[in-house]
Amino acid sequence: MAPFRRGLPRGILFAALVLVSVPAPVSSAAAQAPADWALTLSGARFPGDETSPEALASALAAADAHYGLPPAPGGAAFERLGPEGLECAVHLRFPAGESRGTVVFVHGYQEHGLSAPAIIRAALDSGWTYAGLDLPGHGASPGERGWVDDFSAYGAAVGALLDGGPIRSDRPVLVVGFSTGAAAIAEFLSTLPPDAPARTERFLFLSPLVRIVAWWPSRLGLFLAEWAMPRLPGRTVGMTHDKAWKRIAARDPLRVGDPPSAWMHKLVRWEASLADRVPRPEAPRVVWGGADTVVNAAYGRRSLSRLFPASTHVEIRGAYHGLPFEGGAYLEAVLRILREELASGETRPGG
Repeated sequence: MAPFRRGLPRGILFAALVLVSVPAPVSSAAAQAPADWALTLSGARFPGDETSPEALASALAAADAHYGLPPAPGGAAFERLGPEGLECAVHLRFPAGESRGTVVFVHGYQEHGLSAPAIIRAALDSGWTYAGLDLPGHGASPGERGWVDDFSAYGAAVGALLDGGPIRSDRPVLVVGFSTGAAAIAEFLSTLPPDAPARTERFLFLSPLVRIVAWWPSRLGLFLAEWAMPRLPGRTVGMTHDKAWKRIAARDPLRVGDPPSAWMHKLVRWEASLADRVPRPEAPRVVWGGADTVVNAAYGRRSLSRLFPASTHVEIRGAYHGLPFEGGAYLEAVLRILREELASGETRPGG
């Protein structure tokens, strides 16, 4: 029994580190208290909200400054979508002149709709409107931080934006999902009625989450450690080559702090449900980091290829998991793919 007792804490710690590698996490101990502008956004646009247009505009400008974004040429806006109690925040930035289309960005776990400034800049520079969704429990959306009762709530948030949000139906739409954001998009598409026609939006998945690495040890570690660790400390190893990202994430007032360990149960349930989903005709372009130590890319590729038989997959050699905020040549490779999708300027039946 002595070797078992000595080895158990080490095994729990390993599983905990694997578990929290899903998002791109940073411990909440290092995070700042919410800034005034973040609190303004978190309370705005609810029934009974008394935020003045001037206060909201000031908060939007402060948010752009915080994330190193110049003022959007066509202005900024902030909306909430979805039924009462499930409203989700949407961050809107507009290009100069007539918009060519809309880039919808769905963030990864613990992140939010403004957490990938490089994608926002690329969209605006290409003449596209940017719409960044905050999933339930994230950013300025309501809910326990980092928690969701079921992944169906993520899919419903995506559907509320695509089908009922501030998106022009007469312009192309490119839907970009990172990690859990890609899972949210897949959830929305795969739960459409079997006879639903193919969506005409284009879809781009970056490091999509299906299973994390060390899937079975992580599940065992959760069972052993959950009672003692209701929330797990984050890690930054293996997220990006950009050394400044760690400092940026640590002072981001919209990021979720330490993730709830029980969230893993929701991921396990969702992943198991994919086997019963009917394949869809959409054709997402899927980009993987060749050095990703967070998601199981081989398993994810097989699973998404079954769910979306027309999907195409590409690997960026040497890139880590956090593709939207990678550094140097890795980020440029991501943006090159994004610009290729934007340059087509078309809707494509079937993706």
